[in-house]
Amino acid sequence: MDKAKINTVIFAIIGAVATYYINHTMGYGAIIANGLVGVTGAVLLSGPLSVAVFVASFVGMSGAAVIPSIAWAAVGGCVCGFILAFTSEIYAGIGGKGGTTAALSVQITRAIVNLFI
Repeated sequence: MDKAKINTVIFAIIGAVATYYINHTMGYGAIIANGLVGVTGAVLLSGPLSVAVFVASFVGMSGAAVIPSIAWAAVGGCVCGFILAFTSEIYAGIGGKGGTTAALSVQITRAIVNLFI
């Protein structure tokens, strides 16, 4: 794994955790949390990393019944980061890849949560 892929995973974790924290702990809700994290990522980071933060922020929008804690949000961000890092060439420029990646990440994380809880 090269440095770019590692950074993608790290920033995806940050995006998911930050969104989950703003959404659930601070109580601002999923839409505001996603907007704050997405805009902050777009302003502060380069293209691929801002995409990783934004896509992973969709994972952090999940309800507490699906992703029960901030630790599980980190797992979801990690799953999302790996999917983004290893599928960057697939469907490049095609709309819907971010949402599909986030939805897949949440379902994988949910399956993992159900194994342990």
